[in-house]
Amino acid sequence: MAMQTVTVLSPLPVYLDETGSGSGLAARPATLEGKVVGLLPNWRPSAVELLKVIGALLQERCHPEAVVMEQAVTEVPMGTGKLLDSMHGKLDDLARRVDVVITATGD
Repeated sequence: MAMQTVTVLSPLPVYLDETGSGSGLAARPATLEGKVVGLLPNWRPSAVELLKVIGALLQERCHPEAVVMEQAVTEVPMGTGKLLDSMHGKLDDLARRVDVVITATGD
């Protein structure tokens, strides 16, 4: 009988800010109080609704200066598969206007 090999992948996420590899991510603020929080939905149907609820909870519990919702992505560049490449200008603008960004996908 031939020997079989099985590869097992862990479903546990490894977050970029926990890897210690010097990824260059911005430090997380200690508090959201007085900060401007940006909400960035993707193209999935419930992402906007999910972020609206999160934004309301943040306003109630964390007292940010403001919570701003960006427009959802309306078209995904399926041919290139490079969604972020097509959004550089929008993301740069958002980064200039907010202190923290929360993104979501929802179905």
